[in-house]
Amino acid sequence: MTAGQLLVAFTLGTAALAIWSYLRWPGAAPATIKGAVIRIAVALLLLQVGAAALGLFDGAAPALAVAVVVGVVVPVLTYAFLASLWFLKLCADQVRGAI
Repeated sequence: MTAGQLLVAFTLGTAALAIWSYLRWPGAAPATIKGAVIRIAVALLLLQVGAAALGLFDGAAPALAVAVVVGVVVPVLTYAFLASLWFLKLCADQVRGAI
């Protein structure tokens, strides 16, 4: 498996985890657009931290690199996808209410 294929697999896996979390815990979603925007901002900040952590351990031992990917990158990507789903749902609800 190449690095690109692994990246696609992790991205699709975290998106699936976000969809599952969205469906499993619907009450965790923010009720307002302001709350959703705050969660998007937090997700963007966490993506920067995750990218920095990944870059920090770039030349590390393979076991440590895997631990960083599984322990940092997967949760951060999952939260980013989940925050995006929450935001899109609130936007869709706003449009549906305006029609």
